[in-house]
Amino acid sequence: MSDPALLFQYDLYPNQVVKHGKVTRIETERGTFALKETKLSKEQMDFMLYLEERFKQLQFQGYVPLIRTKYGDSFVLIQDRVAYLTPWVEENTGNPAQKEEQMVHSLAELHGYTAKEQAFSEEVIKQSYQKMIFLRESRQFEMEKYISQIEKRIYLSPFELSFVTHFHQLMKYCDLAKKRLDDWHEQVIEAKRYRSVLCHGKCSPSHFVTVGGSGYFLNFERSVMDTPIRDLAYFVRSSIKPFQYNPATTTAHLARYEDQFALYDEEKELLASYLYFPETIFNSVTLFKENRQEWSHIKHVRLLTKKIEVMNGISNVLQSL
Repeated sequence: MSDPALLFQYDLYPNQVVKHGKVTRIETERGTFALKETKLSKEQMDFMLYLEERFKQLQFQGYVPLIRTKYGDSFVLIQDRVAYLTPWVEENTGNPAQKEEQMVHSLAELHGYTAKEQAFSEEVIKQSYQKMIFLRESRQFEMEKYISQIEKRIYLSPFELSFVTHFHQLMKYCDLAKKRLDDWHEQVIEAKRYRSVLCHGKCSPSHFVTVGGSGYFLNFERSVMDTPIRDLAYFVRSSIKPFQYNPATTTAHLARYEDQFALYDEEKELLASYLYFPETIFNSVTLFKENRQEWSHIKHVRLLTKKIEVMNGISNVLQSL
């Protein structure tokens, strides 16, 4: 049950309160609302408020607005956490494929509305390139070190055996990611251009709802100005369904996106580099090693297997990108 003192600030007197993951659904005589309690910095809160005003100026309709308290505040501070309220958007229980199509359309619209050409600086591009190289090589070295440790053992766990079996292919993906990043670097230096857009930050179907023929993004807490590839790569990974993957679906999504917001050639190289690098698989390994969530062994194995399947599906698409 949500804190009555918190609800009082919105003049909400609930008939029913239901927890949905990190969000609380509050049904009242005035309507149904979504209450979220989370951790946000002042900079994140300020940016979310800026986005609301910017969306209004741009007449961009694909977001769920914040509701102010009766004192005019958009956020309520609760010790080390922050609460905010929005209308509850009841999603259509329709075809997931149609939802993804609508999401791609809305994402391209969001990027198109907010796209901005940046002042070109070869030094800035070089620094970004070197930083990505360093981070990826560090991550790759960490995985190579882990492989060296477990290969010395006589008996491997099912998780370790699966990772060892696929490790050679994962290193090939790393090499392909490096090549496409090199190509991006060369092309962007030659083209002397670089643009940023408003990136949602967690661009997955779980942060998007459809109502009628319209779609709305939820949760701009992690939004940032960056390359459109940041959102697009996140979406591609999150929309691929393991063991029932059709590469044509992802190809169609990318074509639909470009019908509304065409990528530069160098951005396509960056997208391929993002998607080829098996960071999500490496994250699964880190999760297994630390096991802070105290998962069962079989749950870790299933997650790793799904991530590998998604990675193999992505590679099929990238061969034609």
